[in-house]
Amino acid sequence: MSVDVVCAGPPFLDLVFRGLPRLPTPGEEVLADEVVITPGAMANVAFALRQLGCEAVVCSPIGTDPAGRLLQDLMAEAGIPWLGEPSPSTPLSVGLPMDGDRAFVTHFPEPSVDVAAVAAADARAIVVNLPLPAGLPSGPRLVGVVGDPQIAVLRERPVESWAPLHAVILNEREAIGLTERPNAVDAARALAARGCPVIVTRGAAGVVAVDRSGACHEAAAITVSVRDTVGAGDLFTAAWLWADLADRPLADSLAAAVAYSAYSLAARETRQKGLSLAAFLGEADHGGVSRSWMREVRG
Repeated sequence: MSVDVVCAGPPFLDLVFRGLPRLPTPGEEVLADEVVITPGAMANVAFALRQLGCEAVVCSPIGTDPAGRLLQDLMAEAGIPWLGEPSPSTPLSVGLPMDGDRAFVTHFPEPSVDVAAVAAADARAIVVNLPLPAGLPSGPRLVGVVGDPQIAVLRERPVESWAPLHAVILNEREAIGLTERPNAVDAARALAARGCPVIVTRGAAGVVAVDRSGACHEAAAITVSVRDTVGAGDLFTAAWLWADLADRPLADSLAAAVAYSAYSLAARETRQKGLSLAAFLGEADHGGVSRSWMREVRG
């Protein structure tokens, strides 16, 4: 088996409650306008990569509980290959979009990575939750990602080298929480000192990245109207890696990822987010953010 990308981490069963007027207080019931049930986390990354033309799979234990059985059906419906051994429990998140951002309530069983299965996939790149699991193959591009559970683990550990990583992608709140620096730029510089490029997404403020030389790069956000921002970071990660695998310059990869995330969030999808390549290029051209390399991909 040979694929472009292995997403080496758990997909979540996401329950997204749209249209909440506010969060409930203890004992109170607040009505949502809509509930969307969808594969999330690494499933989002794999789905978007596949939409962009990359062969991507999820490699993670497969839950056999009721949530896991539903998630297997939804993954199959979305066309996301899922490789892994059976597991008794499934990660699950309740997404609460509000005021242009989102909060989560999450059940996250002890994560594990099937290193042998990852190696057997013979991927060009691996997206993996940090801390970096031991024994991953060193040939593919290793792209590290984090969430709140990973930040909590990393903060309790001695600072480790990220030299084996091709890049690390995280959001501003996570970067500041991990470094205790006052802003995304300072946090990105501090994290890049660990040995690899660091990319920090900032929502409406765009994205900042610090490369191996210490140079800082930025890309502006694109203003769109969205129903919820759940999955924004996953979409960004997928599009950035898609462009990076084409060996595009960092500035182009950042711009492409910002555009793809924004236009995918704005699309009137029924469930799984992530524009096809043709739809994305059309939106980029229409929005005036097309790059010469995008036209080359199209041709």
